[in-house]
Amino acid sequence: MKEERKAPETLHSSLHILRLEYEELGHTDQRRIDMPQAQVTMDVRKVDDSASVIDIRGELTGFAEGVLMEAYEQASKGGVRAIILNFEGLEYMNSSGIGLLVTLLIRVNREKQRLLTYGLTEHYRHIFELTRLDDAISIYGSEKKALEAAGQVER
Repeated sequence: MKEERKAPETLHSSLHILRLEYEELGHTDQRRIDMPQAQVTMDVRKVDDSASVIDIRGELTGFAEGVLMEAYEQASKGGVRAIILNFEGLEYMNSSGIGLLVTLLIRVNREKQRLLTYGLTEHYRHIFELTRLDDAISIYGSEKKALEAAGQVER
C-alpha cells in the first residue's frame, strides 16, 4: 500500500520538475513570440466616391489575410465600385498570396465591384497569366490608366 501512495507523489514530483525545466528554457511563451507575422502594409486611398486604391508594400503571403481583408473593408466604404490594387511596393508573393487574391476577387464579385491592378513586375504579370487571374483582374501599366479604366479620370 505504501508503494501505491508513493507512485502518484513521485509522478507528480517528476511532472513538476519537468514543467519547471521547460519554463526555464523559455518555452512557455515561445510559440506566441515566434509566430510568423504579416510582412506587409496596405494603405487605402479613396480617389472619389466610387474608387479606392490599396497600396501594397512588402510580402503578400498567407499571413497577410487579415491585413488585406481589413484594407478591402476600408476601401469599400461608402459604396465604392472599383478597388484598385497597387503592386508597385510588392516585394514577394507566394501561392498563398495568390489564394488571398482569389478570395478577395470572390468578395469583390459578390459585392458587384470591379478589381483592377497596376504596378506588377513582369514576373508577377506572368504569374497572373499562368493562374489566369489576368482574366478576372484587369492589369494596367499605371495608376492613371487603371483609374481611366475604372471610369474615374476625366478624359
